Amino acid sequence: MGEHLKKARLDRGIQQKDAAREIGCDPASLLNWEKGRSAPDVRFWPAILRFLGYDPRPEPETLGGRLRAAREAEGLSEEALARRLGLDPGTLAAWERDQVRRPYPRIRRVFERYLARTVVGSSVAEEEGDGLAV
Repeated sequence: MGEHLKKARLDRGIQQKDAAREIGCDPASLLNWEKGRSAPDVRFWPAILRFLGYDPRPEPETLGGRLRAAREAEGLSEEALARRLGLDPGTLAAWERDQVRRPYPRIRRVFERYLARTVVGSSVAEEEGDGLAV
């Protein structure tokens, strides 16, 4: 992630403080991300993806990977997404890690509806203002 941030910033010819302001983080945090010393907190992902204009992460191959990528693109914690979907956070965590022992079809449908409404970096439901009811 850090290399992508640095390249985008340099390509745009802006200083770290200006990029940090655009992302909404502290300049020291951006420096640490660019140098690979730390990873951005999930709350910064939406702004980072907007800043980059793309998602540098590899395309997830599993349902759990797609769930996690979509959740992070929205800047949501596991708890926040679980609450939004009316699920237990432990259930969401197990599905994201592809550690589900009994994949209940109802829960799978909840996740598939969420993914269908989610576009990388922004939710279609958010744009329509319907609150992502599932």
